[in-house]
Amino acid sequence: MKLSTCIENAARQLDDAGVFFGHGTDNAWDEAAWLILHSLGIPVDEEANLNLEVNPSQQTAINRLIKHRIQSRKPAAYLTGTAWFAGLPFHASEGVIVPRSHIGGFLLDNGRPWIKPGSVKRILDLCTGSGCIAVAAAMAFPDARVDATDIDPKALALAEMNIKEYEMEDRIQLIESDLYQNLSGVYDLILSNPPYVPAGEIIHFPAEYQHEPAAAFDGGADGLDLVHKILKGASGLLAPEGHIVVEVGESWSTLEQAYPKVAFNWLETGVEDSGLFILDKAELDQYFR
Repeated sequence: MKLSTCIENAARQLDDAGVFFGHGTDNAWDEAAWLILHSLGIPVDEEANLNLEVNPSQQTAINRLIKHRIQSRKPAAYLTGTAWFAGLPFHASEGVIVPRSHIGGFLLDNGRPWIKPGSVKRILDLCTGSGCIAVAAAMAFPDARVDATDIDPKALALAEMNIKEYEMEDRIQLIESDLYQNLSGVYDLILSNPPYVPAGEIIHFPAEYQHEPAAAFDGGADGLDLVHKILKGASGLLAPEGHIVVEVGESWSTLEQAYPKVAFNWLETGVEDSGLFILDKAELDQYFR
């Protein structure tokens, strides 16, 4: 059987089973291709030969993985041990949220037009999770050093693995910290993709999302418990020309209602309700001090 036929068959199975996509793919064909290429040991970031003949033993392994994806509803990132962010592969593991922040697009643009890349010397990544934002930020701003914080030891362990994978140990420092608690000095750029989902909505998540740690989503009653703290503490840690970028997803309207006088600068990501905003230190001083 040809690889293309294997992918088409698997995609049909995923669609028929009603699995949910949202951890790196948004359709059955891409999800099937990801799982099958992993099963065959073919790099996902390389163009595969769709005419490749898949032998019976390989087909058995593929069927086993597709069946596991359907029956367990675990995200493909957990089954393959890999997730993609800002065009880069990262180690993924159960117990740590799968990276998919819209901050990736901001970093691929090197922060332009809001940021002058050469002026960024020190970056803070709050709630780093797997460390993907920290690594991508270090690549986007090659003159900068990055502090990456999280309160979860599992997340920090995975972040350390990803930082080592990209040989960034000399530029990225991991810090176990509850937001700003164990930090000092000032930063030119603060990045954060914190938990921002209202607690009552988490139980209604698709089964795939239920496999991720609830704490990585739980933003309290209005979804913005941590965001309020981040905004109120950011100014004291920003350099005079510094900026903060925070993702709040669909909670963006709740945020605007909470701070009606704040002129949030919402970044275009190409995705509705991505909820990515940027503020500079002057704006933070005006509204949050």
